[in-house]
Amino acid sequence: MKKLIFVLLATAFCLTSVAQKKIYADYHGVRRTRVHDGDFGEWKYASKLQNNITGVKQLTYNPDLILENGQHNIAAADYPLVGMQSQYDSDYIEYEILSAKSAGIDGFFVEWGYVDHTSNTLLQKMLDVAKKYNFEIGVNLCDGWLMEKNWYPGSREEKVDYFIECMQYLIDNVFSVSTAPLVKGKPVMYLFHSGFTAAEFKKVREHEYAYPATYPVKSGDRFPQVIMRTPLQPEMVDGVYSPKSPVTQAGQEWIQTNRVVPVPWIPERIRDARTVYPKFNRYATADDCILYLKAFADNVWRTGMPVKSGFVFPGMDNYGCGGWSSTGKLYYIPHEEGKTYGKLWEYNLQYKQQLDMIYIASWSDYTEGHQIEPTVQNGNSYLDMTLKYATDFKENLSDDNSGIGLSYELFILKKQMREFSKSGINTNELSDLLNAVGLKIGQGLYSDAAISLSSAEKKCAAIQAAIIETKYLLSEDDLSITGEKNAEGAYNLSLSKTGISINNANLKEELQKKNYEGYLTFEYWDDTWGNNMNIVSETDRTPRDLFKIVAQIKDEGLGQWKKARVRLYKENIRYGSGASIDISFYGNSSGTAKIRNISMDFTVFTPDISSSSWKPYNADATNVYYSGGKIHITLGTNIQTKASLNIYSVDGRCVYSTQVNAPSETVGMEMLNHGIYVFQLVAAGKSYSDKFFH
Repeated sequence: MKKLIFVLLATAFCLTSVAQKKIYADYHGVRRTRVHDGDFGEWKYASKLQNNITGVKQLTYNPDLILENGQHNIAAADYPLVGMQSQYDSDYIEYEILSAKSAGIDGFFVEWGYVDHTSNTLLQKMLDVAKKYNFEIGVNLCDGWLMEKNWYPGSREEKVDYFIECMQYLIDNVFSVSTAPLVKGKPVMYLFHSGFTAAEFKKVREHEYAYPATYPVKSGDRFPQVIMRTPLQPEMVDGVYSPKSPVTQAGQEWIQTNRVVPVPWIPERIRDARTVYPKFNRYATADDCILYLKAFADNVWRTGMPVKSGFVFPGMDNYGCGGWSSTGKLYYIPHEEGKTYGKLWEYNLQYKQQLDMIYIASWSDYTEGHQIEPTVQNGNSYLDMTLKYATDFKENLSDDNSGIGLSYELFILKKQMREFSKSGINTNELSDLLNAVGLKIGQGLYSDAAISLSSAEKKCAAIQAAIIETKYLLSEDDLSITGEKNAEGAYNLSLSKTGISINNANLKEELQKKNYEGYLTFEYWDDTWGNNMNIVSETDRTPRDLFKIVAQIKDEGLGQWKKARVRLYKENIRYGSGASIDISFYGNSSGTAKIRNISMDFTVFTPDISSSSWKPYNADATNVYYSGGKIHITLGTNIQTKASLNIYSVDGRCVYSTQVNAPSETVGMEMLNHGIYVFQLVAAGKSYSDKFFH
């Protein structure tokens, strides 16, 4: 009996040890949107590069601009699968958390500066959603934002004293709540190590904090375990990438006195890229990255340090920021279609017995091109790989990947539901159904979630089918345009503002009362880098100075006419009464800002159903909707002839067409690249169409 008890206890101990292994992803922000927040945050970036040997003169990203492929001009190498979203949007946060959780990720570490920094707003919004799904939220303390950037006033000593208050805030609100990131029972905090000196951090660490009753460590050293980014200053020795020891680089004052554990970050890129990758200044190979990790394996992972963290990332392409300055470098580490990510995971797994956690850089750093969040270019491939390797690392994790992708479908349906609400349709029942789907995904009940999603998709399809879409295309003949017009037919914005009024009074009334999707299209003269053009409207949102901006466009210095298409958001714009101006263009004093060929287009949505309920799904009616990578078609009983299905890209090209011969048919869309499309089903003289994300 004693032997049996010993075996059971030993087994329980082993299971507990395995369960303590964690996988965290770095969360980079803050990214916002015009419609949700009034500005863009890190989706927007512009810098004029000085004497860069690649020949690249400037990096300019105008997120208000919609490109010909339907994507916004964001500061990123890849494009999010769900499009440009606000990281303050709870629907988007839910999508990210559920996507990560389905891939075996335990939590996000939000890149965080201090309490009065915008990153704290992001942290709070993350915490609000994460507690619903048993998902952990920590911080990557970017200490340089406080200590080096001069974003917060005061001397270094005053900033250290202020950060002690911030540390108490983290103890209370991050490390003492149900979503605290715990490794071996203790909260973990990542230190980016770009601001504090060892002596300054010693003062932070040795302060006597008030630990709440819910704080998980009850005695001994209660301060969170700090893992610290430790650059290794590698050199090329006889053509071999040769990093230094992380223990030596960190230094004993940090390791012994401040009790931090050195951990990897993205390896330094020191190879000259000119002959290999001429678009970049410096690069590193996957083999360099392995040698970088080996330095940690030899000097940290095999030691008795309290927490040992592995590290993986997919590659790097920092064209979204160019090193964050005019003198920054363009860096590259090949992604090799996931091979780099796989190699790094496989190296880490050689030490899975020694490692307590894996840190992924990153979930969302689009500006430096090392995100694993699903993108148009990569789909869910990085999540599939993460789950595969996480299953090996944790050992007690299910390898069921059927949940990957469900959160995407949920997000699309929630956004569709929000649009229905703007049309006055009661979506309470649909909202309850979708919220229940989210909980099922979070609990790993993927089959149940898929069934509920199918039901929700049918409800959405029925609602959509009962909404009348009226399209308006307005040329300059349909608009009253003020301002100075030159002989070439262009309006000079530097001489005066150019105001636009919609002549159709009935349309203006519709735009005020009903939901719509609207766009403003024009050409503008791109002259001198840095010149700004502002497009504004009246607004009922606050702060007014933020939400009155329809778009801001910065010149790239090309000296040519460029096409522009920007979204007109109902939430932001209040149209003028009568003949008053609706939209205004402003240039600057340069004398070069001008626009021409102005047009507007709107799709106005009018529900022909009661605003208190939706028309129930009718099995006898024609229904068509997208789900799970397929178009699902049910022809109504009144249709006796064949139907045709056409798929169009966002630029109007028909990219696929087929005949529908059976009453019920499913058509796979595997021939399409990831992106936004429009399906059109033509049957019995009627057309059924909708936009979908594949």
